[in-house]
Amino acid sequence: AAYARARRVRGHLPPKARGRQSLETVCMCSAAAAVLSVATTSAPRLSRRVAVIGGGSAGVVTARFLKRAGHDATIFEAGSTVGGVWADNPTNDVVYRGLHTNLPTVVMQSPDLDFASSVPSYITKEMLGQYIEAYGREFGLLQLATFGATVTRVAPAASEGAPRWTVEWTVDDVAHSDVFDAVVVATGHYNKPYMPSLPGEENWLAGDAARRITHSLHYDDPDDFRGQSVLVVGGRSSGVDIARMLYGVAEWVYVLEKKCTSATTHAAEAVTHVPLGTRLCRNGRLAAPRAGGGGGEEEEEVEGPPVTKVVLATGYVYSFPFLDETACGLTFEGERFVTPLYQHLMHAARPTLGFVGIPLAVPCPIPFFECQAAFLAEQWAKPDAALHGAEATARRQAWVAAMRDAVGSRDQDLHYTSTSARGPGTTSAWAYMRELLRATHATRPVDQAGDCWLERPSWEARLTTVEAVYADRGARYPKLPWEDDAYRRCEYTVDWASGTWSVDASRC
Repeated sequence: AAYARARRVRGHLPPKARGRQSLETVCMCSAAAAVLSVATTSAPRLSRRVAVIGGGSAGVVTARFLKRAGHDATIFEAGSTVGGVWADNPTNDVVYRGLHTNLPTVVMQSPDLDFASSVPSYITKEMLGQYIEAYGREFGLLQLATFGATVTRVAPAASEGAPRWTVEWTVDDVAHSDVFDAVVVATGHYNKPYMPSLPGEENWLAGDAARRITHSLHYDDPDDFRGQSVLVVGGRSSGVDIARMLYGVAEWVYVLEKKCTSATTHAAEAVTHVPLGTRLCRNGRLAAPRAGGGGGEEEEEVEGPPVTKVVLATGYVYSFPFLDETACGLTFEGERFVTPLYQHLMHAARPTLGFVGIPLAVPCPIPFFECQAAFLAEQWAKPDAALHGAEATARRQAWVAAMRDAVGSRDQDLHYTSTSARGPGTTSAWAYMRELLRATHATRPVDQAGDCWLERPSWEARLTTVEAVYADRGARYPKLPWEDDAYRRCEYTVDWASGTWSVDASRC
């Protein structure tokens, strides 16, 4: 009862249409893959056995769309339930205490499953975890999961015909192994912190044995920093949240981020904003590039007490310990990119290895994952000759090469999807989702009766509404990292049928 089903659940066919769409097995390609024919199209379709690594939001979404497309999916989840980092007892406890989402529920939710009207627009970790579990129950995904399963190895299998994958995992220290036609990696990218060196870091640490540098991965409670002078490095979501929570608790808060162009002290608030290039000094003070210095070595001492602690809110590097880069033909370990991935989700040369949830700065995670999963599910329904053929491989590799060329030396921008394209290599997340959805619909066009397993002829109109709500949320976002997060007190109401929405900002 906690979650409300959409009035007409897009993604589930009405009984009459479901009968017309029934799949009939016509021949077996292997013990694991069957060629299927669909009544509404003459093109043959493959049903593949797919291992989905990870049972967080990306994993359960992917399993749902694989299942809808006729594939046989198995979820491998290390925890005791679905939800990933949002679960009650996550295997990766990255979510800090007191966190509320920075996106409203009407932006985050699937078009096919609404949050209950009783929950606020900005919710707690526990509420989001419950929603993901409800999603898994609603679409019959929990029975596809092997819980307590730690995947230890994924590698190309020695087999004749189309490439396949060996997956090895343990449950209660008992080893298991099986061969799958395809694998989706959906383990997220919050496992291995990115910890860049700061200018002057070694001298600063040597100046006092009590000084510490930690990462936001290990941040949990502002009281741990009470009375300290803290430098927060990073101005994205976690950096903003941590700076705001430390404000009024720490003795002084310094925030270093790229949007700051010159050191600015707000003495009455005990906060200083400092730009990139700011240096930690041995005496604990900060030295910032002098404003108007013309790019030289001129510095000025920053007002405020000596820094005693540093929190790096600098994001994460990609890490998949069960994948061997050489064997799989990938580059990712310790990097802020994964290559070669076509459309950020499919190995360009080994297309039955997929990744859902790689992009950064995603404005509406679950709808975003649904677009990725739908695209991947339809790609994998193609016959092997079409999927693995030289022409298709060349097209995927050309896409990857063009993206690499576009970002140049800034590999960290390879998977950056902003709300609008902000330069070479960046992709509008909204345009990306629409591109994937249109490609999926083009594979199996939606007719006037809506006869398609995807059955989302109005999905783009809904996405336009989500985009508008997201833009309103962005306009209310704090201008400075430590400012009050009043935007989280706004309440959004949407009429999806008309595409209209309203916001109650009376408590903002």
